[in-house]
Amino acid sequence: MAKKIPPEMAELSVYVDKKLKLRFKLACTAQEKPMSEVIGLLMKQWLETTETPPESETKAGQNFQD
Repeated sequence: MAKKIPPEMAELSVYVDKKLKLRFKLACTAQEKPMSEVIGLLMKQWLETTETPPESETKAGQNFQD
């Protein structure tokens, strides 16, 4: 039977090294956390450090002299 995906969620398929996947699965199981939850958190953290803030946020803290 296929898993029902909640409407606000999207499926993501990736290819990773088999040993890396096994280590990740074991670590998630040890922490009693779903792999998808951990991947989601890691993606958010990566985006916070990678994405450029919107222009309105970068200008808000600057002093402009005319």
